[in-house]
Amino acid sequence: MEQFNIMVKENLKRYISENGNGHILIHSDILFGFKIKFENHENFLEEHYKELKAVCQPLKIIMPSFNYNFCKGSPYNMKDSESQVGTLSEYFRKNKATWRTSTPVFNFSGIVENPLPIKYGKIDPFDESSLFGFFNRNNGLLMHYGSGLHTSTLIHYVERISNRLIYRYDKIFKSQVIDINDATHECELIYHVRPMGYDLNYDWNKLEEDLLENGLIEKYKEKRTQILIGRIDKIVPFWLTCLNNNPFYFLDKDTRNWVEAKFNELNRPFKLTDFE
Repeated sequence: MEQFNIMVKENLKRYISENGNGHILIHSDILFGFKIKFENHENFLEEHYKELKAVCQPLKIIMPSFNYNFCKGSPYNMKDSESQVGTLSEYFRKNKATWRTSTPVFNFSGIVENPLPIKYGKIDPFDESSLFGFFNRNNGLLMHYGSGLHTSTLIHYVERISNRLIYRYDKIFKSQVIDINDATHECELIYHVRPMGYDLNYDWNKLEEDLLENGLIEKYKEKRTQILIGRIDKIVPFWLTCLNNNPFYFLDKDTRNWVEAKFNELNRPFKLTDFE
């Protein structure tokens, strides 16, 4: 059987051996993942998972299984709500994962044990009790398997814990969570959203370049295959320092221009009534 991406895989194994400690969070876009011969859809996804599992061992794989329907008033069903962030994440959720977090919208699925307690009621998906907080405290790794850094939600965790967030504001979404035993629980999601009616974009190219230049992530490429990997407990303090020095650090030029003007007008962080 022909082997592809040998050097990329060896580099990943080396990095994981030197830096891994228990868990790895994988965002994915299989279009730019490992080169794998397509026979049928199911087998194609299975081969991607097998390759990832081999590269990541002995780490426990976690993938996002985000579903945004809760924000439209629909219940989040821990068993049945599909992942809306890629075909591999949905395949993993349905066929490999042994658990799924109870957080609406920004939930994750994984193998072996769930590192987070199941909770309902009022939930902030990006506070210190979130999966991002767990990864930051426990030397978790972040991998972008074919996906760009722009798909990372780690940035929202950093925004939340920085106490320097100016350009987003909290909005509460209410619906229900249906657990694995089909019991229904009322839930409120505290989500720091983009200002309504405005474009808010991050300067992802600059963010990636800064992480690479400071040795906080590594990037492996071979033809279409491209993979980013880094330690969350190294990325987070770097970004916190950048935000402390400049609260607009994450933003691209156009966004920064209007955000700074609005901030100077208000002389305070944004809140919901400024835009809605």
